[in-house]
Parts: sequence; C-alpha cells; structure tokens
Amino acid sequence: MSLFVVFEGLDGAGTTTQTQLMVEALRQSDRPAIQTREPSDGPIGVLIRQMLSMRVVSRLPQGFEPVNRESLALLFAADRLDHVQNTVVPALHEGKVVISDRYYASSFVYQGDVDESEHFDVAWVRELNSRARRPDLTIFLEAPVDVCLERMGSRAQRDIYETQEKLTRLHGRYAQVMSLLEEAGEPILRLDATQDIGTIHARCLQEILSHLAD
Repeated sequence: MSLFVVFEGLDGAGTTTQTQLMVEALRQSDRPAIQTREPSDGPIGVLIRQMLSMRVVSRLPQGFEPVNRESLALLFAADRLDHVQNTVVPALHEGKVVISDRYYASSFVYQGDVDESEHFDVAWVRELNSRARRPDLTIFLEAPVDVCLERMGSRAQRDIYETQEKLTRLHGRYAQVMSLLEEAGEPILRLDATQDIGTIHARCLQEILSHLAD
C-alpha cells in the first residue's frame, strides 16, 4: 500500500533525522519506501538551496538585489509541483511509502512569514500551492526555539531563516498553520520533539503502520 508522509518542524526540530530513520525502518520491514525532501534535489530545488545558503546571493553582480519574497514563493511552488510529478506520484504508483522532509506547510510558514515592517499576501502563497497533492499524514515535530538553536550549534552554513528572531516568529507561524490544516481536515500528528530520538521514531512508526493497515 502506498502512503505519502511529510515531516514538518523548525530547523533543528529533527525532521531530517526522523525522515531517515523512518525510511530505514520501513525498508527493514520489507515495505518499499523512499526518502525525499523540499527543496527537492531537482533543478529548481538545487537553485533554492543555493539561495537560502546565500551562495547565489553573494555572487550577484553589483547593484542586484537578493531574490525577493514573492519570487522565492514562486520558486518553492514550482519546485513542489515538479517534485510531486517526478518523484512523489511515480513512487506512490509503484506502491511505495514516500517520506518527505518538509512540504507545503513549510511554504505557508516560511514564505508566509512577515515581520512588522513587511506586508505579504499569505493567501497568495496558499493559492500557489493549491494544486499540490495532499499528504496522507503530516507529522509535526514541535520544539522550542532555544532547543532548535542548540541543536544547530555552530553549523557552518546557516540559511537565511536561521536566526533566533526569525525562528521565534516562525515557531508561532507553525502553530497557526498546523491548526489551519487540521481545521481543513488534514491528518496531523503533533509530537514533542524534545523527547528522545528513539521515542519519537517509535511513535511515528506506530502511526504510519496504522495508516498502512487501514
């Protein structure tokens, strides 16, 4: 049986770790599974990653401004549709379990995030992603900002969202977005990401196996 599962949470919450553990566990139990992520490893996703790490921004010719919020939102939406068409859907048609590290909830949180000096049409971000396939299950790893920052430590390359001020704002945005998705009927599993990695993994595996058994 195929299943599309998404891990969501702040940077440092453990989404990548849990994605990797889940795919390994499913494969060991003879359930075909693939690991994927967003931004994806496709051509648009690679460009986004370079922008977020400032590798592209730092090389802009003099006088050019870094990519603006609207352009970034469009790039994420384009990468998502490409990701779904070329990775997610083919795997699901083959009866595989697809485990993705982030999906459209991240866009609602990160591209929809604004501070008091900015105005941005969050509804537009949601409309851009309206054609993206709905996950069968979203697992939201909730972690305090100080825990996320401690886990990231002195990571060599921090992306443009990884500052205490921004993470604090994004923490609040995640709470709002998850509530909106729940109200829309999407299955969301909320987990305390400060728990032991193994404990979190066991609970996630239990939930996914339950969905596979339905």
